[in-house]
Amino acid sequence: MRIVLSYLLLMSILVATIDPIESWARRNPLTAEQKEYLASAQHIQIHTLALTEKGVEKSIDIHQAVAERMQTMGLTVIKDPSTPHDVMLKVKCEERRSLVAMNKIGGDADQPGAPSRLWKGPACQLTYSIDKQVTPWRQEVRTEFEDAWEAAKTHGQTDSGLYALEHLRKALLTSDFPFALLAEWKQATRMASFLAAKESSTATKEKIIHVAKNMASPEMLRSLELSMTDTNLAPRAIRAMGFMGTAATPPLLQLLESSESVEIKALAAQALGEVGSHSGDMTILPPLLAMMESPTIDLQVQIEIVKALGKIPDHQSEDPLRRLGVKTWTSRSDDPRMQELREAIELSLWHINPSPHSE
Repeated sequence: MRIVLSYLLLMSILVATIDPIESWARRNPLTAEQKEYLASAQHIQIHTLALTEKGVEKSIDIHQAVAERMQTMGLTVIKDPSTPHDVMLKVKCEERRSLVAMNKIGGDADQPGAPSRLWKGPACQLTYSIDKQVTPWRQEVRTEFEDAWEAAKTHGQTDSGLYALEHLRKALLTSDFPFALLAEWKQATRMASFLAAKESSTATKEKIIHVAKNMASPEMLRSLELSMTDTNLAPRAIRAMGFMGTAATPPLLQLLESSESVEIKALAAQALGEVGSHSGDMTILPPLLAMMESPTIDLQVQIEIVKALGKIPDHQSEDPLRRLGVKTWTSRSDDPRMQELREAIELSLWHINPSPHSE
């Protein structure tokens, strides 16, 4: 009898927590109007649900943790359900995670914070909706332990459900989900302001730079350039600049030509390759080719320039690459990177003109 009652209780909880529009709404990508709307979203309402093996638990602490993170990002949390809001953020935390919708492979499924098919332990599922339409975005926040009962027992706790929820609350306070959410909404101006702010911690800036490639804008590019003054952030910032479009070409070329750091020069070449591969901007090629053939160029920088040329395939690069290839095979250098350069040349030539290399 107890088993039957427990089963009925579980089923009633599941039915009560399933959004009737969720099944079909997930299939609908965001429209251009919705994307524009999210870019300026300010007022957030948060709905939380906490579930243990015993049933529904109070979720006040979970709600406060999420609200704190949202407010830290400059968003306004609406407490009154009757008050108009821009977005509804839903957070379901469970002692033992139930089945969740996930992409099969690729895309969001490969991103940090995406739901894991293998994880069965304590987890919080985060989703958001606009005008009651649930969007495809999913984030998962997990505890460090998978077996809540064993973890609670090890630490002398008798209630594994409450133990799991408390650790999920702590995980929400340190998770990267707010940055992923604002990147999803393309709130570049807000994120760029946090990146440029002196009071922002290095950890916060690193997280923003990590998702910056999803928010190309003049403001973000400017903030990334300002980040170059911090030697710890500079490498990450340069990589992110590669996703800022053709506007990033001048500052990246400036770094490639004038920086005294080999690492910075190499990273700038990588980033220019990204700019060219996404934009098709052929104006990047002449300065890259000129520097590639410079007699004073560092071998590592030369390798990255060659790789970048392969990402911007054009026949004007073919002859210079062949000349460089001959030099590498006749060189007496014993530098182990010489073989890497030879392979990079062959690969870039194949990208430019695969026919002679098809055999």
